[in-house]
Amino acid sequence: MKNRKYRKKAREILFRALYSYDIRGGDLLDILEEHIEDFKKNRGKLSKRTVEYAYSIAKGIQKHLNEIDKIINEHLKGWRIERLGFPERALLRLGTYELVFSDIPDKGRVFIDILDLVKCYLTDEDSLKFINGVLSGIYKDILAIKEETD
Repeated sequence: MKNRKYRKKAREILFRALYSYDIRGGDLLDILEEHIEDFKKNRGKLSKRTVEYAYSIAKGIQKHLNEIDKIINEHLKGWRIERLGFPERALLRLGTYELVFSDIPDKGRVFIDILDLVKCYLTDEDSLKFINGVLSGIYKDILAIKEETD
């Protein structure tokens, strides 16, 4: 249970940082630092594990951002990533990175946490279905590729 909590908290902070990054640009790691400090100031302590996980994912997203956006674009039907709202884009980038590029063992938990963030921040049933559909398509493709190579 503890493992899930630190990742879930890190994902929320990352979502906020990615959202800010998309709006104002700049360096994702600097923006993440601001959000970590803001979180500590307003909501209390963060474990070292949470902060480390948030930084490792942010570095990975920064490194693979073009690939992540390409993967998302390939799974958008009738849309382009540039047309998505900032929150949707941030959540899809976070989810795509963790599903495709991270070695996290519990990929199902990524879905649960991302969809919880949708419910918390977007409150729109259509956004929930949309994000779940796109991430599910990405994950199914990754599983299919993995099966072919095994």
